[in-house]
Amino acid sequence: MVVGNFQAWQKVLSDAKRLESASLTSLFAEDEFRAEKMTKLVGDGKTEILVDYSKQVIDQEALQNLLALATEARVLERFGEMCDGKPVNSTENQPALHTALRADSKTSIQVDGKNVVAQVHDELAKVKKFVDAIRGQKRFKYLVNIGIGGSDLGPRLIHDVLSSVGTTDFRCFFVANIDSSEINAVLAQCTPEETLFVVCSKSFGTAETLANAQVAKKWLARGMNLDLASQELAEHFVVVTANPAKAKDSGVVAANTFEIWPWVGGRYSIASAMSLLPMIAFGFAAFEEFLSGMRGIDEQMRSTKPEENTVLILGLIDALNFGAARYPSLAVLPYVSALRLLPNYLQQLVMESNGKSVRLDGSEVSVKTSPVVWGGVGTNSQHAFMQMLHQGTQVAAVDFIGFARVPNADAEMHDQLTANMLAQASVLAFGRALQGSRNDALSNHRKMAGNRPSTVLMAVELGPRALGAIVAIYEHRVFVHGVVAQINSFDQWGVELGKVLAGEISAQVGGHESSFSTSHDSSTRGLMSWYRSSRKPNK
Repeated sequence: MVVGNFQAWQKVLSDAKRLESASLTSLFAEDEFRAEKMTKLVGDGKTEILVDYSKQVIDQEALQNLLALATEARVLERFGEMCDGKPVNSTENQPALHTALRADSKTSIQVDGKNVVAQVHDELAKVKKFVDAIRGQKRFKYLVNIGIGGSDLGPRLIHDVLSSVGTTDFRCFFVANIDSSEINAVLAQCTPEETLFVVCSKSFGTAETLANAQVAKKWLARGMNLDLASQELAEHFVVVTANPAKAKDSGVVAANTFEIWPWVGGRYSIASAMSLLPMIAFGFAAFEEFLSGMRGIDEQMRSTKPEENTVLILGLIDALNFGAARYPSLAVLPYVSALRLLPNYLQQLVMESNGKSVRLDGSEVSVKTSPVVWGGVGTNSQHAFMQMLHQGTQVAAVDFIGFARVPNADAEMHDQLTANMLAQASVLAFGRALQGSRNDALSNHRKMAGNRPSTVLMAVELGPRALGAIVAIYEHRVFVHGVVAQINSFDQWGVELGKVLAGEISAQVGGHESSFSTSHDSSTRGLMSWYRSSRKPNK
């Protein structure tokens, strides 16, 4: 049972207080080798990512106390337990084995007497066979992914990156929202006979996914002049789920079904068959590269000693920045358009994982947990919200993400893009002081205080391997902060309650006022009544 904070946490809090008066300008001046000491390479040799955290407001004393905290909290031991299949998801009494999805085939991880890595590779072999067949048949021209959350954000992210470095013969679409205008707009661009739907839902109880799948089925039947019960429709559907029986009961009959397991959270499912659409579009080999990039980070996180474990250190810096309430939010700024969805993806990964207020032992947390995650693509962000980051009253931590090489990019323009990223990081850190101006008021308006923290991650080349490594880095940062905060990063009871209540309201919103449940608050009842009366067309 976990009781109370770790002793080392008090030193971390003291560091946070002490560093309030520190400036990055002085920290760099006091140590001419600071940048060198706080810049590391991560990856497996084939994928190199340069990580520079020297512009974080941290010094060696604080770093040593964070490492002592990691030792006391047994962060790396806990990470090993997670990777070995221990039931780290305590509220649901099951493992969190997303790392098994990219483990080497020679690895053995036992869960309930079964080697789950062997199961994963058996499923991957089936997926590869299916992908190769679909690509070889050239029967389908349109691919539509139907899913939401991790069943949508993950495959979208991979698709965007692969689209920037390669080509596909397929037109690809993604549908997530239960707003029918979204799927109707997609279907208007497709031909029924040439469309394949990939329906992704771990539970197959997600209302948005089920509703969109039914719309797709009716559209197909109507367009192909088939009965809704026709088995021919099944050839146009593929299902990815941990609950195939429920998928069939829902009326979504697919000729091919691929498995995901209860021990993989939806927001961690990007390395599974949930990413089937980009596999079909760009080939299975690209997905294998993605898995390899993730595996390299997994192995480095587990095998590297703490003081040299860069991914661990990034997670500990998150614990200092957000756990000690130094900053309320994390802005993620990828300087490549192919990663425009990365901030959205990380919103779910970080905030659904660590947006908790109860410790593992059921008591209330006494530290801050998840930051608010937001962001956008550079240089677009420089013309939107970077003003606030430089001169606003709320200071946010920032992650800059760049690449030395981007396939199909104009070299001169990419140089300018990278120069912008480096300039923004520098100005955030060191600011600008204007002295001796004849107009003191104007000088104050132009002054930038600096001392605003950032980390720069730069990969050698944009591609599936680098993307896999970047995603794994953030997964493990989430884990580290969760261990320090003593929370369960792998459940999501707040999400589940929202689903239940939405189902209850959905069943009543189309009925009569007398059917409203008395358990609803007066505001909800009033809103339901207004909606129901207002949706009726004027006579």
